[in-house]
This record gives sequence, C-alpha cells and structure tokens, in this order.
Amino acid sequence: MTAQKALFIINPKSGTSRKANFPELIKAHLDSNKVSAEIIYTQYAGEGSEIAEREKNHYDIIVAVGGDGTINEIAKPLINSNTTLGIIPMGSGNGLARHLGVPLSPKGAIMLLNQQTSMKIDTIRLNKDIFVNVAGVGFDAHIASLFAESKKRGFFSYGMLALQEILRFQSTDFKLTIDGEEKFEKAPFLVSIANSSQYGNNAHIAPGAEISDGLMDICVMRKVPLWYYPTLVFHLFNGTLTRSRYYKTWQGKAAHIHLLESEKNKNIHLDGDPYQLKDDIELEVNPLSLRVACRA
Repeated sequence: MTAQKALFIINPKSGTSRKANFPELIKAHLDSNKVSAEIIYTQYAGEGSEIAEREKNHYDIIVAVGGDGTINEIAKPLINSNTTLGIIPMGSGNGLARHLGVPLSPKGAIMLLNQQTSMKIDTIRLNKDIFVNVAGVGFDAHIASLFAESKKRGFFSYGMLALQEILRFQSTDFKLTIDGEEKFEKAPFLVSIANSSQYGNNAHIAPGAEISDGLMDICVMRKVPLWYYPTLVFHLFNGTLTRSRYYKTWQGKAAHIHLLESEKNKNIHLDGDPYQLKDDIELEVNPLSLRVACRA
C-alpha cells in the first residue's frame, strides 16, 4: 500500500471526551508507514469546514475528530472530491460512526485508518445546506436547540432534557411531499430525514435505512399518549419502530416539507446541530457523493 497523507481536524469542544492526549494516541496507534499525520485544532464554529475546503487537495484523508456536528462541518467540502473523510467519534451520540461500524474507541478508530479501506455514501441536500446522517423538524430539533445551549453533555443529559420537554412540546403543522406525491398533512410530533439508521447512542429512528442506496428515509412520529412512552423508548433502542402504530416511514429521492406561515422560524437540526427555519424545506439525495474511511 502507498502511504497516505492524513490531516486530523480536532474540535476540542464537541462531546464529552477529553482530547488533550490525542496526539499521543496517533503516535501510538497510527502506522506511519501507511498513514502520515498532521493535526489542527479548530478555534471557532465553522473553522473545520474552512480548513477542509482549503486543504482537501493536499491530503488523501481529512479526519474529523468530534461528534456528528463536527463530521457534518468537515464533510461538506469533501463532497464530490477525491479526498476521503475519516472519522474519530468523540461526540455525544456518534450516530454516523455507529452506523458505519467505525470503532467508538479513539484507539480503534485510529487503527482502522491503517487499513486504508473506504466506501462511498450518499449525502442529502437540505435547501442550501448538506447533511450526512440525520436531520429533522419537530421535537428532536427542539431538543437539539436546547441541548446546544446546555453546559452538560452526554447521553444522560440529553435524555433528562427530553423528559423535561416532552409534555410541553406542541406539534407543528407540516405538509409532506415525497417524489411528487403528498404523504402527510397532519401535525406530527417529529419528521426525521435519515441517511443512516440512527440519531446516535443506538437510537434507531430509521431502522431500515441504507446509507448508499440513493434514497432518504423520511420518518414521521405522531404524538403518543403518556402511557406509551416506555414502549416507544423500547422500539427506538431495539430498532423496532416500524412495529409502532404511531410511526410511519417512506423512502424517496426528493422531498418537500411545507410550513404554514405561522410555523416559520421554527428549529431544525442537521446532524444534531440546530438552525432556524426561514422557508419550506427542499430535500434531495446526492448519491454516492462522499468517500468515507470504514471497514472493508
């Protein structure tokens, strides 16, 4: 194998893991005969994308060290390029890494890069933006917005926040059209657009999703009664949501989510990071547009 050049872009603020000793981990576990490494730490939101855009033609692999939001930021400039995205999952949920089978330990993820194996995956355009894992409107976007403002990270903190907000949340009205066909018009609890199968932490919002099939999975959850929450959580973490009568899912290449005028300026999340909606949502799959380092 020819030695590859890798640039590690580290977000020191993402997730719960400390990253101070990460250079030592690279020295210990990256085979320098196969992959040479350089490291940059980001200083502000959005810098990872700027670095990846500037450096993508100078490296074989650009490695995102952080959570799904960091991966999203660094992946965007690499779409339809010859540069491979590497993933060291050090976020709160690590949904994309889990779906792709990337080891969750930094040591294991670094050693995976030594194999120099990769695959092409789909990405999804949302209006003028891009995401690689899961986006959504409704309750999950509401929690993503609150979680971004919280000083506490991790799965437990996210779960407690969801429990606090679940009874207060008011569903909003959407009209959903997939490949030109209207599918849904009532007010759902959430609408998730999935490229992979899960949010993170093995919470499978789209159990049947395939990341390289040229299709997105559009998942709709209706508001559930209080007594049903334990069953809902069971289905979510056991990959059996399709058994729930409160859940529907469709696949498509393009979709449109129409917002009532009164519902604009609501939250949306892209790979867990919150944004404000200004317009209707236009979605389109970019088939096999991103090369990602993963198991053979």
